[in-house]
Amino acid sequence: MNRRILILLALSASLAATATAWGHETAKKAEVQVVVELADGSRLVGTPLDQALHVKLDFMKAAIPLASIKECEVRPKKERVTIHLKNGDRLTCTLEMHRFKMETVLGKLSPEFGQIDRLTFTTGEKASSPAEKGSIEFGGINWLPWKTLFEVQGDKLATVPKVRPGFNYGHNGSSRGPTLMSNIGNPDWKDYRVEFEYCVTGVDPSFNPYGLPLDYHDGVFHFHVANARESWNQCGASMYSLSVQGDGAWSLACTYNDYCRVPSGYGNPGSDGKRKLATGEGLKIDRENGNKFRIEVRGQRIQVWVDGEQIADVTDEQMGETIGGQTLDHGGVGFHWGLDSMGWIRNFSLKPL
Repeated sequence: MNRRILILLALSASLAATATAWGHETAKKAEVQVVVELADGSRLVGTPLDQALHVKLDFMKAAIPLASIKECEVRPKKERVTIHLKNGDRLTCTLEMHRFKMETVLGKLSPEFGQIDRLTFTTGEKASSPAEKGSIEFGGINWLPWKTLFEVQGDKLATVPKVRPGFNYGHNGSSRGPTLMSNIGNPDWKDYRVEFEYCVTGVDPSFNPYGLPLDYHDGVFHFHVANARESWNQCGASMYSLSVQGDGAWSLACTYNDYCRVPSGYGNPGSDGKRKLATGEGLKIDRENGNKFRIEVRGQRIQVWVDGEQIADVTDEQMGETIGGQTLDHGGVGFHWGLDSMGWIRNFSLKPL
């Protein structure tokens, strides 16, 4: 028996053992939910009627339990799929099934895989894969720098008016606006207090491709970030957001699977659900020294202070509900500087409650 055959047999045995382990593990987990994105821009949310995806790899056939899959990208023209597993593994293979059967609010449906772009799977389990570790350490946690560059400048973590290498920046690209994210989807982040100083300094003349007014000073703080994507063309944005405008207006809201349903650029935005919890005016936005923010989440209660004055105290009774496969009772935090504006954060701290 030659060496290549021995290697293939070893790989086959390893994958078969892994699939068996997946099967035992799956029995202990909660019901799987799926979001099916169709080629025509439609989306279906429901419960799969099969327990696994049946695929063919170059060296064997396998039935991969759905509870072990994070995402499946379908490429019908090449008759191949790419499966991203929750443990970080990735498989490129051929499907051994023609339809995906699921239960939805419309009843039982079975779209053909040739009509599907992507499948995203979630479960109600408490444990999940570890939060992605960011490349910047600041304020006691690690941050993912999205869309633009960032750097630590003394006691501040500041935006840099340069596009992050490899990102398709722009209104006709994959998104705009410097963004920081940390602990996306972390199930351990539930009740916590966040305090920080946040400033939107304005538009840097060297980084203003669309002629944004130089007095633009809008920004957003995200919390209970259950899911998020760097590109606005990918399904994901599920979180609470405190939005603050340069004129002192503010709003507190949440959204589920918010994204643009086009391959590239801004267009056809939508979500599986949104709630506006509170709004107000009269904040005194400091464009040089920033403002002090404090947000507390205890159970379903959300409280917000700006410069020592409480502006919101609300209870969101729907926090624990699952909408579009997303539940907003947990998750990390994030910052966004609106469109092409610059700014910084300082004195960031997070304390579990």
